[in-house]
Amino acid sequence: MRLYELTVILAAELDDHKAAVEEITEVVRGLGAEVDRIDLWGKKRFAYPIKKQQEGFYALITMKMAPDQIKELDRVLGLRVSVLRHLVVVADAE
Repeated sequence: MRLYELTVILAAELDDHKAAVEEITEVVRGLGAEVDRIDLWGKKRFAYPIKKQQEGFYALITMKMAPDQIKELDRVLGLRVSVLRHLVVVADAE
């Protein structure tokens, strides 16, 4: 298991961003990951439109996950309408 950081941008017009982040966290746990930390960064304005939207809600999820599950996580998050963008990176061990 490696340490990863998942940054998610959700649609700004969602009623409950915390519930949407919890749903994503459950998907991550369903893939066999251990969630270490969830940081809600809040609503931010974009430098350029993303899917015809001007702002979004940012969240950072730190997790330990098997490297072979990252592709499946990308696929699942790409299918969600509420997720505008997501990025998974390997975190430093510090």
